[in-house]
Amino acid sequence: MGMKLRQIILISFFIYSEFCFSSTAIVSAADFSLNNLEVEHMVQPLGLDIKEPQFSWMMQGDKAARGISQSAYQIVVKDKHGTIVWNTGKIANADSIGIKYGGLPLVPESRYNWTVKVWNQKNEVQEKSSWFETGLNLARSGSGNWDNATWIGGNDQDLPLHSQSLSVFRVKYVVQISSGSQKASFILGANDSRLMDKNKNLYNLKNATDKSYIKLEFDISRVNAGGEACINIYRQGYSKTDTLTPLTSIVIPHGIVSAENQNAKHNIEVSSNFGIFNFWVDGTQIELPRVNFWTTGYNVNPVGPGGDYISFPMVADIGFSVNKGEQANFSNLQILNYRAPQNALFTEPETTGDYKGIFSHKPVNGFTVQDGVYRLNGSANGVFITADPSHGSMPLLRSTFAVKNKEIASARLYATARGIYEFYINGKRVGNDYFSPGLTQYNITQLYQTYDVTNFLQGGKENAMGAQLAEGWWSGAITFQGENWNYFGDRQSLMAKLVITYRDGTKDVVTTNPKNWKFYGQSPVVLGSFFQGEVYDARKEKDLKAWTTSSYSDAKWQQASVVPVDAHTAFIGSWAHCMTGTVTEHNYDNFTLVGQMGPSVTNILTLGAQGVNEVRPGVFIYDMGQNMAGVPRIVIKNGKAGTKIVLRYAEMIYPDHEKSGENKGMIMLENIRGALTQDTYILKGGDEIIEPHFTYHGYRYIEITGIEKALPLAAVKGTVLSSISKITADYGSSNDDVNRLWQNIVWSSRANFLSIPTDCPQRNERMGWSGDLSVFSRTASYVADTDQFLRRHLQALRDLQDKNGRFGDIAPIGNGFGGFLWGSVGMTVPWELYQQYGDKSVLTDHYAAMKQYISYLDTKVNSKGLLDEATILGLGDWLGPEYSKNEPVFLWTVYHVYDLWIMANTATVLGHTDDAAIYWQKYNERKKFFNETFVDRTVHKTIQTDGLLMDTQTSYAVPLALGVFSEENIPYAAKYLAEACIRKNTDDNKIEHKPYALMTGFIGTAWIGKALSDNGYADIAYKMLENEDYPSWLYPVKQGATTIWERLDSYTKDRGFGGNNSMNSFNHYSFGAVGAWLCNYSLGIQRDPAAPGFQHFILQPQPDFKGGLTNAHGYYDSSYGRIESAWKIDDDSWSYNAAIPANTTATLYLPMDKKTSVFENGKLLQKGNGVTFIKYENGRAVYQLESGTYRFEIKK
Repeated sequence: MGMKLRQIILISFFIYSEFCFSSTAIVSAADFSLNNLEVEHMVQPLGLDIKEPQFSWMMQGDKAARGISQSAYQIVVKDKHGTIVWNTGKIANADSIGIKYGGLPLVPESRYNWTVKVWNQKNEVQEKSSWFETGLNLARSGSGNWDNATWIGGNDQDLPLHSQSLSVFRVKYVVQISSGSQKASFILGANDSRLMDKNKNLYNLKNATDKSYIKLEFDISRVNAGGEACINIYRQGYSKTDTLTPLTSIVIPHGIVSAENQNAKHNIEVSSNFGIFNFWVDGTQIELPRVNFWTTGYNVNPVGPGGDYISFPMVADIGFSVNKGEQANFSNLQILNYRAPQNALFTEPETTGDYKGIFSHKPVNGFTVQDGVYRLNGSANGVFITADPSHGSMPLLRSTFAVKNKEIASARLYATARGIYEFYINGKRVGNDYFSPGLTQYNITQLYQTYDVTNFLQGGKENAMGAQLAEGWWSGAITFQGENWNYFGDRQSLMAKLVITYRDGTKDVVTTNPKNWKFYGQSPVVLGSFFQGEVYDARKEKDLKAWTTSSYSDAKWQQASVVPVDAHTAFIGSWAHCMTGTVTEHNYDNFTLVGQMGPSVTNILTLGAQGVNEVRPGVFIYDMGQNMAGVPRIVIKNGKAGTKIVLRYAEMIYPDHEKSGENKGMIMLENIRGALTQDTYILKGGDEIIEPHFTYHGYRYIEITGIEKALPLAAVKGTVLSSISKITADYGSSNDDVNRLWQNIVWSSRANFLSIPTDCPQRNERMGWSGDLSVFSRTASYVADTDQFLRRHLQALRDLQDKNGRFGDIAPIGNGFGGFLWGSVGMTVPWELYQQYGDKSVLTDHYAAMKQYISYLDTKVNSKGLLDEATILGLGDWLGPEYSKNEPVFLWTVYHVYDLWIMANTATVLGHTDDAAIYWQKYNERKKFFNETFVDRTVHKTIQTDGLLMDTQTSYAVPLALGVFSEENIPYAAKYLAEACIRKNTDDNKIEHKPYALMTGFIGTAWIGKALSDNGYADIAYKMLENEDYPSWLYPVKQGATTIWERLDSYTKDRGFGGNNSMNSFNHYSFGAVGAWLCNYSLGIQRDPAAPGFQHFILQPQPDFKGGLTNAHGYYDSSYGRIESAWKIDDDSWSYNAAIPANTTATLYLPMDKKTSVFENGKLLQKGNGVTFIKYENGRAVYQLESGTYRFEIKK
């Protein structure tokens, strides 16, 4: 059948269906309403790039009314002309989520109106309408229709440099030592502002100008005597132990510098990767030893090598020196990006006239510049000269365009950036999101945003629009590895398309192009970096008043340039995974540009400062009272122009402890590591607001310097940023510390669900570590509606999946380490999403990738049947007190079995019966192998591969929770788990801990509560929950935690930071995986695995009958509505209240004696009125509940 004939037949059917139903359906005064009409989990989405979107809605009625349900529905979708493109007809079905579009092909850039009509159990009808708009790329292939819009930005000369913030870089120069001279030095890292202010460094140093620097001395003094030339490294003013003697001498082989060429020109290249130096002389790299796992070289940073430490040096000031009597020339000086394509950030052109470069500001005897050559003559006093090579700012782009003098029906802006952007039209900010387009694996998948800008335009006039760009995730610092600096590219660019539709049906299209757009490289945003912070010079605003209006003169601006993605602007090539050695090609051959998927980053809350302390003269530390991710909003009154205000951020302050030394009371930045985490604001004068827009920080404390006296608390706010705009669950109890634990889980979710699911929001990581997400994903799915957010992340996992099928330990970006437990995220997360939201499409989209991963695991099973990671970096129960006792391969095997179980179930759900049979067989085989290999056949305790006893909490909890123990071994494992919890345990440091200590790490913690509760030991789970001694969940709460910590002892009042100052995040959600247990077991709100999505669910409350909790209450906002659950224990009875949302049912398991009397709403429970008794089993009465509210009282 031809496409046109098929469409005619469908249209005829839709019209006939609407006629039939419209003539008979009567919308009555029903006892329910319709709300939350969503398309792809979004209300009235713009720019939807999907051919078959899914529809959902929610029935709502009187909470007290019982049995409200949907008996049928009908969806009608119409295009902008009112033509029906889809009419389901009346469908006798109770589903109200995941209804897939099945009409005529949707058209890009089009609005569709849709109406849902719902019949309830009484055949009463309600209907409600909404709309959605399609985007530019429904096929999700290539970039879509951008009407020839181009990526525009600056050129090579516009690459900015802020030298005080650049800690990963290269320097190139040519040095020529004059005959008769022996040494000449290049200077870098001079006058680092942190080392000139005793309040800004760990060592309390206060250096004068030119008293802190790194000096690289080219030394040929031993060459004539048969020795080797060398580069002597001097460090001055960086620590209290620095001396006038070299830190080391880098020997240059004879074959490079010899007696014959020692006075010739020599090309020197130096790279600095967070202070680890490497050297090239005349094109040959000097071989140096390994400094850490990642890199070779020589470390000059006094704090420590690499990105795990506060980073020194920055580029800072650069220069030259020679000793007295020495002469030398330098030339071809360049500062370059570290990562390919290694374009120059600073260079000075050769000039024949007067020198006006960076060294011209302070004449120094013996230093001249001629024809691009820096000439140094030390004569009697030597020469030492430095200067700041900084220049430029983050890019601005603007254009003007005419709007016809007729009525505008609509206007849509489609925009994206390589980098991050904020867009303006006629002087008004477009949208309220931060950091768009968000982080994805840009070389494969990038997002664009769609905005309704109808009300921004001025008909019959000249209009203007513009954008501010910044680094974002495209350029600058990203991850803990300096090798990833400028991971995607070295410059920012914008692509946009504005479509103006007039009431008469005509359209105008305005796009980015180099002809009509201009570029400006001197914006007030000097630097916008997630890790290094924002530098803002408000004095530059004077030249940019009304710069996004048509009245502004852009005569000083230059024409924008086309910015392609090629080997000149971006990294194009291959990289080897640090753990597996697998080579991955990084290119843009399969690039796809699609509309926004899931929530962006927005301002969700504003906090006020709770206190301020002037810890040193002029150093003011504000306590926000809550660890958070975001930026400050600081009001300055009557500021003086040119005043520099510096903001630094920390999660903790140094305690009153002997190990704090001179830093007592100061903010603790060691755990921020290689991230500078500093905002600098230069006042323009008068009243101003400091509110960075192109960075964010994880912090509780803000240090403010540069002000004369403390600002009022009301002047210091915290703008909380997150991709979680609504919390969908709550938990409360009789224990305030447990309640604080729940709030800590919520706050860590907010802080770390920021564009991607990060591990932490503060240090130089902020990346999507797979292991963290895998264990937390179930909790996350209760805390927030994570469906679209995590589906976006699954796309990144697929984008990075290697040719062997391995999922990345980190996504986006890749690399990292973790191994099988981390890679399982590609299996666990789609399954969690399917179970929570009932949407099969997440499994459909991910199925091929899941199969590839299972095939990868098959290849990693060695001849002994064991998974072999072939590296020391395959992690186990990370950060558990008994980490060394839990053999990693044991846990790898458990997760292998679980992955196969997920795979088999997924194949079954999707109807791939042949695949399912294969995976069920593999599952049974691996499960059998696990029980034969890791369980002692006599006593049934867990053992290692060498037969030694394991017998730990983790070794029982994880296989129990994931169904890996055999039926024979389950009762033994449950018993041994209980014993492992109630006994004293000794950790890896030989410290003995009291009973009920939490000895699990990231992996075990996620499952220990479930394993206990499923096997009749809920009382032990509660005792562990309520334990206040280390290690426990409440120990950090007792230490003042307001978020979940990376370590259960990240800080203690007696030991401070315990020596873990570096890897010590105070906002790390992994240990917060107990949140799922609080919802699923304490409250008892559980998914029904047989009916994903909560249309039918389980209520299985487990009150703390033997412990200290006397009540618990909370809710979960499912896709069908709010589920409420609460219990309370009294002297002679206990009560249970529940609310079942409309169009759902629940199976309730009430713990009780078989002869116990049960009252419902004050009356002895009888059959009917929404309650049906099913059976009594295992100490619980089982009931089926219809929608409505219930109040049960169970007499003891």
